[in-house]
Amino acid sequence: MVPEEFSDQYLEHIIDASRRKSFDPYKEIDWSVPFDYSHFYMPQDMVSLYGTMLWDQMTREQRVKLSMHEACSAFATTIWFENQLSFKLIDYLIGVSPLDPHFYWMQIEVADECRHSMMFGEAIKRCEVPWYKPRFSSLITFFTKYLTSRVAMMVSTLAAEDVTGYLNSRTAQDPECHPVMRELSRIHTIEEARHRGYAHQYLKQNWPRVGRLARSMARRYGLLSTRIIIWQLVHPDIYKNLGLPPEAREIAENNPHRARIRREMAAELVEFLTEVDIVDEKAAPKWRAAGLMA
Repeated sequence: MVPEEFSDQYLEHIIDASRRKSFDPYKEIDWSVPFDYSHFYMPQDMVSLYGTMLWDQMTREQRVKLSMHEACSAFATTIWFENQLSFKLIDYLIGVSPLDPHFYWMQIEVADECRHSMMFGEAIKRCEVPWYKPRFSSLITFFTKYLTSRVAMMVSTLAAEDVTGYLNSRTAQDPECHPVMRELSRIHTIEEARHRGYAHQYLKQNWPRVGRLARSMARRYGLLSTRIIIWQLVHPDIYKNLGLPPEAREIAENNPHRARIRREMAAELVEFLTEVDIVDEKAAPKWRAAGLMA
């Protein structure tokens, strides 16, 4: 199954870019750097308790530990989504001829996602934190694997890549963050830019051809998947595992600073989806009600 329309010139461009600039995380990253508490593992202002009275009461080491656990929780969510995307791509590949350039692009994307998952898994292992398995993962994965259309999958792919892309971009540029976290964020940002470009091109060319029912379902799925991805990033067990007060989870969930970060995470996604009319005047109030749009 291939897209009804797609620019062959653009496809060749991203295939060529992948051949010229792809990364092996086991060669590019210096994994010998100690995973200690001398650096944060994500920008401080992206940690869920930042800006609260509880955060003010925490020591620097407690704050760094929280950033480490939350970064690894985000990695676990990213691995979970990347595995779902790889499943869908392999499913599409079964019917694609190796004479079709889409065959090569989808193989490249699967290979990228496999390297990314190994990279994030290595970071989780070296941080020596629990595996924060995404909540209700099997149920959600069932719907993604068997009941999600191609256009809906493209929208949810953008949701995951834009949300995690915001975190990666911020981490890569923050000198307070651990060197390994900065480097793996840089790698992920570069390679995921091509994946996002593919999804952008697909939706720009094919959304106008999508029928009314499929549009309605894709719009609903886009909002739902964005909410789920952001919801999964910070696993609630983190606070208990770090010995924080029982009210820490509620404080984080009601943190107005955290609400602003969620909107910033979704901002680029919302801008593009509005441009192509996936977020239209009827959908926009729902995105605002979900706290994902100003």
